[in-house]
Amino acid sequence: MRQQLLRAIYYVTMDHFVTIPQALTADLAYHGIKIFQVPYHSIDKFLPPKNMTPKNVLILCDIPELAKAFLDGGYYVVAVSHIDNKGQHFPGINFCVEDFTEIEWFYFVKYWQRYAGVPWHIMDTERCKIREMSPDDLNALYDMYTDKRICEYTEDLFENRMHELAYIKDYVKGMYHFYGFGTWIVEDRFTGNMIGRAGFNYRPGFEDPELGFVIAPSRWRHGYAYEVCTAIIDYGKREFGFTRIHAFVRPENTASVCLLEKLGFRTCGRYTINDAIHDRCVLEL
Repeated sequence: MRQQLLRAIYYVTMDHFVTIPQALTADLAYHGIKIFQVPYHSIDKFLPPKNMTPKNVLILCDIPELAKAFLDGGYYVVAVSHIDNKGQHFPGINFCVEDFTEIEWFYFVKYWQRYAGVPWHIMDTERCKIREMSPDDLNALYDMYTDKRICEYTEDLFENRMHELAYIKDYVKGMYHFYGFGTWIVEDRFTGNMIGRAGFNYRPGFEDPELGFVIAPSRWRHGYAYEVCTAIIDYGKREFGFTRIHAFVRPENTASVCLLEKLGFRTCGRYTINDAIHDRCVLEL
């Protein structure tokens, strides 16, 4: 699918041009994104094409003061680091490119999406789409949680929807922005309906990433949890270099106990969490 929201990338620099590989330019162009190298003269004279708003543009910039001015002007900005500006600080800029030969086109889309608040697509499985959670998911989450069997072994949503909305916003900023992973939304690939949540978190007092999952009761006993968790575990190993993952499960939750065993987890301890006994299960990757 061709990407339409990010339409142009401008590398604005005072006097230092870094060569952008032709292959990268071609990949961006194929996905509907043009990239330009622009000599900087005056920020007051810098304007995108008339049919393009600042929100359709990603600015690459290697001058800290200039990058901040673009950011203050409403642009989405990525810093560029090279030999001439090593060690300089780019206040307020969350992303930095150091070597254009080692970056693929979709990273620029991800930078743009993070600024724009667009959830990242994580992966597809045979039947599911896995993506980041966003505030727009609020109503679908409450719809999924109307069947309270989903909360038998997991926490319910906040009774007050505004509290849940605030939690989602804080979670997206604090977890996805910082770690690049977290609890993700699971959708049916063919209907687009939300059918669960799964992903990784960190639990205080433990160094290993923790696998968590919940599938809507209407999809129980159809292999969705195994399908999703298998893909997520492989993703964690491949993308984040995880070498060990753990999970906590209540012994009476036989369905999840069996799933973890099928995934290769082994029980290695017992803990009390929220006044309930949990087994800690570990998977060596």
